[in-house]
Amino acid sequence: MKLGRRLKELKKVKVAQHRADVNIGKNGIHEGLIQEVRRRLEEEGVIKIRILKNARSKVSEEDVRKLAEAVGAIIIDHRGYTFILAKRSLRSARR
Repeated sequence: MKLGRRLKELKKVKVAQHRADVNIGKNGIHEGLIQEVRRRLEEEGVIKIRILKNARSKVSEEDVRKLAEAVGAIIIDHRGYTFILAKRSLRSARR
């Protein structure tokens, strides 16, 4: 997947940032989490999501992919249990 220059810069900032914008905890992926991810994406365009240790047995990479699809985002980076999501419109606007 090719990323635009602006999207690469936003990704670089999120990777360098140590804190995640949204943490997936022991409750897993639920409606409240989906709404928070959607809200954050609208505000920031790019967000960092981390699966906490107590949720790793419940939440898989496939679940995060489905979450991204549900909120209209794409996964632009994945390192271990940390994912960076971007609004789909940011990618298509840069073509």
